[in-house]
Amino acid sequence: MRIPSSISHVSIAHATDSDIPFIMSVEHLPGYAELIGCYDSDEHRRRISAPNTTYLLCRAAGEPVGFAVIRFDDDGMGNAQLHRIALAPTGLGLGTLFLKRICSLIFALPDVERLWLDLLPSNALAKRVYSKVGFIEEGTLRSALRLRNGRREDLVLMSLLRAQWRPDLGSEAIVSGGPAIQARR
Repeated sequence: MRIPSSISHVSIAHATDSDIPFIMSVEHLPGYAELIGCYDSDEHRRRISAPNTTYLLCRAAGEPVGFAVIRFDDDGMGNAQLHRIALAPTGLGLGTLFLKRICSLIFALPDVERLWLDLLPSNALAKRVYSKVGFIEEGTLRSALRLRNGRREDLVLMSLLRAQWRPDLGSEAIVSGGPAIQARR
């Protein structure tokens, strides 16, 4: 399945092992590790090659500005998880554009009905972006996250259903065109 990879001035492509240093540099920006987590290069390599995981790279003006990790459930229920998404810099609207592009990519796959994610309740910026794109808060996963120090944190569960996805939601509309990428499953 070929899917357009251009959305306004943001392009999206599958990330490769050569993109791991950039991905790690974003994960290690101040405050990011606490909100999205971080892996070492070996763990990224293992995950990037997993058959049910897709790493995406976001570029603006040809430069990498962010990444996302999508996990496809292999249970036949049609769920995909936005496991991680991060951009640098923030505040320019690139995260919203990238997230919309991800949603279009995911819902172009006929077997995916639901895209879900979880986030820390304290991550108000991310929650605002997810809501803006159409994600609905479903509830709280109590003590679902174990931190490195052993402490437990709640997570907020949000999802977007295929029937609810509207590419034109918000102030920026999806723009087709540009090179295509192959959706990997």
